[in-house]
Amino acid sequence: MASCLENDCIRKKTHNKDLFAFATSQKETFTQLIKSELEELKNIKVSLEMKIKFKKENEEGEIQYIENYFRKDQPEVFSINDDENKIKGYFEDTFEKTNNKIDEWVKEGSGWEVEKIELVYVNIARFQPLRGGTYLPLPEKLKNKKAIINLQNRDNECLKWTLRSALFPKPEGKNLIRPSSYLVNDGIDWSSIVFPTPLKQIDRLEAQNSGVAINVFGWEKDCVIVHRISKKEKCLPRINLMLIESGEKRHYFFVKRVSALLYD
Repeated sequence: MASCLENDCIRKKTHNKDLFAFATSQKETFTQLIKSELEELKNIKVSLEMKIKFKKENEEGEIQYIENYFRKDQPEVFSINDDENKIKGYFEDTFEKTNNKIDEWVKEGSGWEVEKIELVYVNIARFQPLRGGTYLPLPEKLKNKKAIINLQNRDNECLKWTLRSALFPKPEGKNLIRPSSYLVNDGIDWSSIVFPTPLKQIDRLEAQNSGVAINVFGWEKDCVIVHRISKKEKCLPRINLMLIESGEKRHYFFVKRVSALLYD
């Protein structure tokens, strides 16, 4: 079961109004905390939540106070193979985005200003792959486009099998939707990639594999949406994927005919 962990060395009181100065002073502590949890749990989900105290002077000259919580929308997944730079990068990025949210909130708050950073919570939960695999059926309208191959894998590595179906031709006489029909020696560096794979890790996968360029589409309200377009050089062939999520499950599909997918 997932649990919330609050660590005293991170969960510190401070009167510092400068979020970046606070982040600088706590980055190493945060990094060591995450590394320690990874040693025990191997794969974890991490989120930061900050409690900020604001103040303003009313028309009568009285000082008013209010507290508000700021958090990043999605937790970050870390694995035992991730290096310190990824951990520190997440920490810095979170504080930068939180600072932007605070600025927006202050502008909309009619005179509120930051009084102090009250608390910073680090929430850590074990990241467990879903049992029974992440296979999901195609929505009927999307299925009728006949643009997608839906591999029926029974593990959590649908991204692996989907890329293999895109990279290698199906051996003659084999079932198109069975993972066993495709080669497993794909030559792809999968180190530090977790399964099931969050969309954000496609960036890492591309960075680790110079010959791989991946576009990812999605499906919302019976319409195709775009999750990401590869920024690699245009001469590199694109692998087009479809990502569908349902609850905690996510499944990647191989888009074999982009023109059919985007027809209407």
